[in-house]
Amino acid sequence: MKLLIPLLVALFFMTACTSTDDQTGTESDEVETEETTDETVAEEETAEQELPEVRPIDITSGAFLSNFFSGNYEYRTISVHSSYDYMVATLGEPEGSGSVVDGTYYHYDHIGFNFPQSAGEVDDTSALNVDGIIIFPEDLTKQEAVERFGWPSSDEVSNFRMLYDSDPENGQYVMMNYDQQDRITEIVLQYKDLSDTDFYEE
Repeated sequence: MKLLIPLLVALFFMTACTSTDDQTGTESDEVETEETTDETVAEEETAEQELPEVRPIDITSGAFLSNFFSGNYEYRTISVHSSYDYMVATLGEPEGSGSVVDGTYYHYDHIGFNFPQSAGEVDDTSALNVDGIIIFPEDLTKQEAVERFGWPSSDEVSNFRMLYDSDPENGQYVMMNYDQQDRITEIVLQYKDLSDTDFYEE
C-alpha cells in the first residue's frame, strides 16, 4: 500500500504534464495558422492594389492614328474630361509635372495628362479634368512624323514645333515639339483653341 500511493502520484503527475504540452502545442499551431492566414490576405490585398504598367504607346498603329487625330483618344480609360482623382486611381501617383502649352501636365513614363490648373491650386481635385494628352515618343524624327501623319498645317521652325489642325471646328489641335536634331519630343493633343491658351502670349 505504501508503494501504491507514490506510484499513483507519479502517474497523475505525468498525465498532467503531458496534457499541458498538448494544449501548448495546439495553441502554437493555432497562432501559426492565424499568422499564415493574415499574411495570405495581406498578399492578396497587395496584388489587388497593384497598378498596371505604363507601357510605350504604339504611335504607328491604326487605332492611335484614327483616335488621336480625331480627338477620341483614351489611355487605360483616361480621356478628355477624366478627373485628376480618376487618373491617380487608375495609374497611381504621377512621376512628375510640367507645362507645354497651357496649365499643368502630370506625366508617367510615356504619357502625360494636361489640366487647366495644377492639383495644388484647387480645393477639389475630383473636379479637375483633363483638357489635353501628351505622348512622349521614344524614337521619332520630324521626317518620320511627316511620313506617318502627313504634312502639318504649319511648321514653326524657329519655335521647333509643328501644328496639325485636326479639327478646327471644335478648336482641337495636335502639336509636335522637336529638338535641334529634329527628334520629336512631345506629341500634344489639346482640346481647346490655341488662341485661348498661354501659347499665343509667348
